[in-house]
Amino acid sequence: MSKFQCANEFLAVLKPRPKLTISQWADKYRIIAEGTGPEPGPWRTSRAPYSREIMDTFNTDAQQIVFMASSQVGKTEIALNIMGYYVDQDPSPIMYLLPTDGLAEDFSKTRIQKNIDATPALAQMLNNKSRDGDNTIGLKNFAGGFITIHGASTPVKLSSKPIRILLADEIDRFPLEVTHEGNPLKLAIQRTINFFNRRIFYISTPTVKGISQIEERFLNSDQRYYHVPCPDCEHKFVLKWNLVEWGKDDKGALIKESVHIKCPACFFEIRDRHKSYILEHGEWVKFAPENEIPGFHISTLYSPWVKFAQLVTEYLEAKKLRDRQKLKEFYNLKLGEAFEEDYSEIEVGELENHREDYPAPLPDKVLVLTCAVDVQDDRVEFQFVGWGMGEEAWVIKYYALYGDLTSDSFWNEIDMHISQGFSYADGNVLIPACTTIDSGGHFTQEVYKFAKPRKNRGVFSIKGSSNRMGVPVIGKPNKVGRQKALNFIVGVDNAKDILHYRLKNHHKGPGYIHFPRDPDVGCDQRYFEMLLSEHKVSKKVGGSFRMVWEKIYPSARNESLDTFVYNIAAVKILNPPFEVLAAANNKRIASFKNNPAEAVTGKVAIAATQLVAKPKIKSRGRRIISSGIKKENN
Repeated sequence: MSKFQCANEFLAVLKPRPKLTISQWADKYRIIAEGTGPEPGPWRTSRAPYSREIMDTFNTDAQQIVFMASSQVGKTEIALNIMGYYVDQDPSPIMYLLPTDGLAEDFSKTRIQKNIDATPALAQMLNNKSRDGDNTIGLKNFAGGFITIHGASTPVKLSSKPIRILLADEIDRFPLEVTHEGNPLKLAIQRTINFFNRRIFYISTPTVKGISQIEERFLNSDQRYYHVPCPDCEHKFVLKWNLVEWGKDDKGALIKESVHIKCPACFFEIRDRHKSYILEHGEWVKFAPENEIPGFHISTLYSPWVKFAQLVTEYLEAKKLRDRQKLKEFYNLKLGEAFEEDYSEIEVGELENHREDYPAPLPDKVLVLTCAVDVQDDRVEFQFVGWGMGEEAWVIKYYALYGDLTSDSFWNEIDMHISQGFSYADGNVLIPACTTIDSGGHFTQEVYKFAKPRKNRGVFSIKGSSNRMGVPVIGKPNKVGRQKALNFIVGVDNAKDILHYRLKNHHKGPGYIHFPRDPDVGCDQRYFEMLLSEHKVSKKVGGSFRMVWEKIYPSARNESLDTFVYNIAAVKILNPPFEVLAAANNKRIASFKNNPAEAVTGKVAIAATQLVAKPKIKSRGRRIISSGIKKENN
């Protein structure tokens, strides 16, 4: 090689790299790995044209960018494009922040590393064998910078090295405070202040209106919405759920071909086949241009990978079941909107129409029975609830039993009560398939001792976890105490949300709650006052406001509320195969109608009597055994 050629190669190395925007870089270099997205292969911004301005805003002077979005619109791919750009084109210290360490580790393995391996421009920067010893799941080093991947729940990791690029993903799932260190998002932001050219990307689907972190930041931004043109009249507008229309057949089933979005100007019916055109010709419009921070909102209605009929199907399913959680998930995950909970207080009189005369202790629609026990200093309080399809509920009995909780004989008496049966009109009897006992009081060890030998009968200790966001109604059980009893943590805030929503449902069917008119079974004025003794209020926690459940009056009793919550936990632990039980129940009812004289009082009723929860300690699944029926939920 001549000296001239060497000089040319040396000058080529020194030549400045071409200036690219992030969308241009992604179109040129980014490869989506197999198994990580709906369309593996080269990234094409043209497939999701709304993503271009979001990415390229990072090439402006904006230091903070907000993206409030639904699922399935490519928001994670956008974040990975931004990360890849700063590795390859503008090397910088980068942090990718997720809600927990577990999510961060999993994301690093399944998304970040696969993205690096699939994209040659990144692989040559980050898969250098000479630096392999410096690269771990949580830290990727490259010339000029690094990527650190953390969970927001570990404060020590949020307050060390300075970072220039912060990608904060799913911030509505971040804890508001960690071990008295403060808000983890604020701790991470603090690490960026040394950089005049810092970039912070807030990404999330929203949660509940009024406490959603991403919604709060979006409302303080310039609030950009993607306007698309009508293919007929060219009027530009935002795709909103109230513009979606559909038809049903004679049986009430959705006609998928009928689903469309109606243009608000000319009423043209926009269908899936028009989506490519309207996305390509869309534009972002600022609703609050007086605010300096760029903020973007988009829903799954814009997704090139989701059909309109799929969204309508999910919406109708949530409405049919009157399932508050599914409806909330639809608004959050599909519409990218914060869900407005109805926390208005309920009056006792509102539930008057829910009271009725049962034809027998157990109405025929009850498929499975649960029991909950609240432990007080001088008594225990029982509530028995029957459950039908769609978790339609019938309160069967509520009462207190007084005694000495340090006495074995009293616990033996408790055992008899939780083993009692309740009969249908034909004389068949149902006993509780799952019983939950509160272990959070002064008799924790006694509860463990009682529950341990009865786990095969579906008797479990529980402990409530309140004022914590995101705790499910029931989680994976742990072995606790000297007895190694199975104990479930119950997300009481979530369970109370469910109960409140269902008490406001005045339409019989899925999610509806029935109460017996007979006051002798415990549903008297005092019962309803306790059931409605709490309300949800906004409270400042760790520097941020959130909604929490608390008593309306500090001295109010709430045992019927607590035991109903524990019954909700019991049916979630049990996870009954309602459709299977309903088929068996229908046979029982038909048999009685055809041969009423053959009814035998005390006869054990259908398979639900043998339905017992068998939780697995080392997995998220729950096994249910029911008269030879084996069901796995993993």
